[in-house]
Amino acid sequence: MEERKSYFVSIEKEEITEVSIPDTTEFEIKATDSDIAELNNLFREKNKREKKAVEFLAKPFNEWGADDERDAYDNYLTSIYNRLYQLGTLETKQKIERMGLKE
Repeated sequence: MEERKSYFVSIEKEEITEVSIPDTTEFEIKATDSDIAELNNLFREKNKREKKAVEFLAKPFNEWGADDERDAYDNYLTSIYNRLYQLGTLETKQKIERMGLKE
């Protein structure tokens, strides 16, 4: 069984570190190497969707495609917060709940 270690995750910077970074909104989690790989993959997929959604800004009459890409982006961002909630410390869970992202 993989060992769980403490990590700090910054959504804005898309960083996962073993050391807390001052003046950063971050979420502390207890995770395995596999969990960290999964989070990094979710960040990559979210970024792909974000880039595709931005491409639609130059195509103002193709809103259906833009909505699909925005929805996909939102889904990946929601998946990241859900995973952080699952792996999070009590403080992390409370922070996510206060943000209105979990009940």
